[in-house]
Amino acid sequence: MKVSSNDIYVSGEYFSKHPDWDIADARWKTDVIAGLLQKNEVKPKEVIEVGCGAGENLVELLKKASSIEKLTGYDISPQAIELAAKKATGKTSFFNEDITTKENVHADLMLIIDVVEHVDDYYGFLRKLKQKSNWFVFHIPLDLSCRTIMKPHVLLQQRQSVGHIHYYTKEMVEWALRDTGYEIIDWVYTKPVVDVARAGSFKRLVKKILRNISFAFNKDWSAKKWGGYSMMVLAK
Repeated sequence: MKVSSNDIYVSGEYFSKHPDWDIADARWKTDVIAGLLQKNEVKPKEVIEVGCGAGENLVELLKKASSIEKLTGYDISPQAIELAAKKATGKTSFFNEDITTKENVHADLMLIIDVVEHVDDYYGFLRKLKQKSNWFVFHIPLDLSCRTIMKPHVLLQQRQSVGHIHYYTKEMVEWALRDTGYEIIDWVYTKPVVDVARAGSFKRLVKKILRNISFAFNKDWSAKKWGGYSMMVLAK
């Protein structure tokens, strides 16, 4: 299967597989984002989200960060923006545009949530965004682990189902951000569904317990051994 970072979103292929654009994840992701902002005393007034999807992250973040006065979402998918536009308010607006081609766009905070792993030239992408905001929050999946190296079909499934074309460890995320001019201020791991959802069988319960025990003792080791984790990064 040939995957292009633009084709599957513009054509509607991604929408056909994920018609709700994973809006259920917005609540917990924005909880983590709001926590990082509060911990580091970041109080943005204007927020831009790149690859905003159905717009739910901005809707949820507005409830949790009282300093925000304006939110703008950009996405290259017309299907996503059609969903997001229904949530537009006096403070929130959405545009079916590629923000990297726009000039005179700037924000206090830019969200890039589960986007970098989809972009063909992600170094070029990161460099273009660097001048468009004072602060940045990235959420990037750590798809490379012992499990996925030994079972590459798992990566292929990610590629085919959600369009991931780049795969990272924690260190690779740090290198990429620093290489492209970002200063990492703070970060946290976020857990996969298997670690937090109710186990549907005894086998899954055992797996959940083992994963959570190992994560409690050594987060880095657990992320590399089991896989499925992501990083939420605050940078400037």
